[in-house]
Amino acid sequence: MNQYKKLFNDSLIFAIGSFGSKLITFFLVGFYTFYLTKSEYGMADLLINTVNLLLPIISLSVSEGVLRFVLGSKSQQEKENWLNTAMKINLLGLGLTGIFLTGVYLFGSQWGVSSTVGFLSFVLLAIQSVQLILMQYLKAIGKLKIYAANGILLSLLTLLFGVLFFQRMANMLTAYFWSLVLANSLSLIFLLINIPVSAWVTKGNQPTARQRKQLIVYSLPLIPNSAMWWILTTSSRFIMTFYLGVASNGMYAAASKVPNLLSVIGSIFIQAWQLSAVENYHKKGAGGFYQKVFNHYSTLLLCFSGLILLFLDPLASILLSKEFYFAKAYIPLLLVSNFFSCVSGFFGTTYIVVKKTKGVLTTSLVGAAVNLIASFLLIPLIGINGASLASALGFFIIFYLRKKQTNRLMNIRLSTKKMSFQFCLLILQIVLNQWPPFSKPLLMASQLLILGLIAVVDFFPK
Repeated sequence: MNQYKKLFNDSLIFAIGSFGSKLITFFLVGFYTFYLTKSEYGMADLLINTVNLLLPIISLSVSEGVLRFVLGSKSQQEKENWLNTAMKINLLGLGLTGIFLTGVYLFGSQWGVSSTVGFLSFVLLAIQSVQLILMQYLKAIGKLKIYAANGILLSLLTLLFGVLFFQRMANMLTAYFWSLVLANSLSLIFLLINIPVSAWVTKGNQPTARQRKQLIVYSLPLIPNSAMWWILTTSSRFIMTFYLGVASNGMYAAASKVPNLLSVIGSIFIQAWQLSAVENYHKKGAGGFYQKVFNHYSTLLLCFSGLILLFLDPLASILLSKEFYFAKAYIPLLLVSNFFSCVSGFFGTTYIVVKKTKGVLTTSLVGAAVNLIASFLLIPLIGINGASLASALGFFIIFYLRKKQTNRLMNIRLSTKKMSFQFCLLILQIVLNQWPPFSKPLLMASQLLILGLIAVVDFFPK
């Protein structure tokens, strides 16, 4: 199959699953902001992001290793061995969960979270650690439709249980976490059903010391990288809560859901791109293939960002309740942050391809340091937008460093000239959107013109 066609087909499968699931999740924002106060929504967001921070620590990030090593395996037994190796490492981490459980209880007590919510947060953490491994294994063995179907199922279940518990329980925060735990539990059962039985019962599927070592050496740098990524995406929320209060984090969390549409586009593509990048690494013309894919990808992200800006007011009216409506002011800078996050992810695939994950850590470390320093400086000065700007700066640094390392590691030179020009056009649109110098019809016409230029530039020669 043609490499472009395969990439398109894989992206389409992920798109069907992700768009179905993310669309439901997207509209859940309005649902949650209706039932939860700013403070409750802010606390829920902090707890979920804490769970996301702990996930790679408990599992040693072996889910990432499963994808790369299963893709490189020739026999079915070898693939199943990698799965068993990852599961046993993860279960060992979960065996030490008493420490984390105590931490969750202490965290909940200190921050006014009930012990029930703390316990449910931990249960969610345990379930998702196993989910991640199974999802990456299914993706690596080519069961993309099952992978995509799980995303839709999980979102539907989250919506169903959310409606059920929010209407029947008095404590909205507890209702929120019960809906997540039950939805993820049923999703895990669905994944287990779709894993071949031979993966668990065949006598030959015993992890070897060599496999354990390879998997751990590959995955270990991804643990601190996940922590750095958490700093980039979440630490500013804790800093903001310290300076501005938990309600400000609720506003920021609500605002971030709209730009997260861009991250959905990015995650759909990156999932398919990881498979294609590994498969085409040693093929002739890989450099040209990478360049074309990057140009189209960055154009897609920038066009989608422009569309969000164009329809910002109606989107905010539909997705944000009255209490959160003014959070739309924080969306433009969050779009910039999410854009650089997505293109950083594209270049991050390089380290997976060449199996040198140390570079993922070092670039994320520098970006996280920039983000952390900028957050402490900017949030007290300009408030919530300071968090958005700090995040954008951190992701830009990662993009810049990874782009340089990609050229060296893969012996190719990817050009970002087109992307830079298109990005400048997007900044112009943001300026016009925030400080409109024209009447509404003329402003819309100018934004449409900018969008058209961003799209057309993709067809220019190098």
